[in-house]
Amino acid sequence: MSLLSKIAAKLSGLLGTSGIDPDALDARHVARLRRRGMEVGARCRIYSPLPTTEPWLISIGDDVGIAGGVVLLTHDGAARQLRAHRPAIQTLGRIRIGNRCFIGQNAILVPGTTLGDECIVGAGAVVSGTIPANSLVVGNPGRVIGRASLYLERLLQHEDSLDTFGLPQAEREALIRRHFAARETPNAD
Repeated sequence: MSLLSKIAAKLSGLLGTSGIDPDALDARHVARLRRRGMEVGARCRIYSPLPTTEPWLISIGDDVGIAGGVVLLTHDGAARQLRAHRPAIQTLGRIRIGNRCFIGQNAILVPGTTLGDECIVGAGAVVSGTIPANSLVVGNPGRVIGRASLYLERLLQHEDSLDTFGLPQAEREALIRRHFAARETPNAD
């Protein structure tokens, strides 16, 4: 569950209502990032705070999803080790994220990273450099292991891909519980 969803759920519980819209909280978060100078395209879902001291060095395309815990680093803190030689040194880099990308939970993009359109970055990946469009990137260090479009085709056919997005929570939970209960097999012992 994203931080914004957790906040919405907590507020709903405190107020005794379920009328708090996580989409509205997300829209406010995106608006705050834009006010700080980050370029954020249309219809983006950002569930990570994305704290950075140089938000104006980040550009995010349209229809991008960024999961919780994602870090976009625009500076290299190791430059601090050179302060005896150059007291004010900082090493900085832009981060560019193309259209229709998804960045998984706890991924890190380092200074100078560019993701082409329609990339998927797996959870926990550490990504640097220029990643071509339609790439699937996983690991530390992040490596392109295939095409994002092929991964998405497999997800369409996956036995655990369910149409639950946007359902009321109780209905969503019931559908998921029924699905996984049907898949369980009795122990043969």
